Amino acid sequence: MKKKVVKIGLLSALTLLGVNQLAMANSTTKIEVVHGDHKTETFKVYGNCGMCEKTIEGSLKNVKGIDKADWNKETKMMEVTFDPEVITLTEIKQKIADVGYDTDEIRATEKAYNGLPGCCQYERPENNGDHHNHQH
Repeated sequence: MKKKVVKIGLLSALTLLGVNQLAMANSTTKIEVVHGDHKTETFKVYGNCGMCEKTIEGSLKNVKGIDKADWNKETKMMEVTFDPEVITLTEIKQKIADVGYDTDEIRATEKAYNGLPGCCQYERPENNGDHHNHQH
């Protein structure tokens, strides 16, 4: 009887741990992981399809200081690993906006957005807090 209680307790603890990990994985908050002098950041990038994914990730391909860029079309989250001494997170987000995609902080210009294929023209947020692409 005592062994059954211990087993049930362990299974309950493992189940709760798994649920907690799943909840954390579904969060849209920014995640920062530091790997030596490189770090990994996760942030929102608006888009629709596989072609969006190629363009968004392609905007960071062969960019000095960027090790990895992976955009998930289901969650709309970008995970990028980079050297902050070579390129800043703001510069990374600007490169994505330059090819027509809004991030959580930087809005693409109308010209860049309108240049996207029809299937890639996502529903744009009203105002995503961008102060980089307009003058006061």
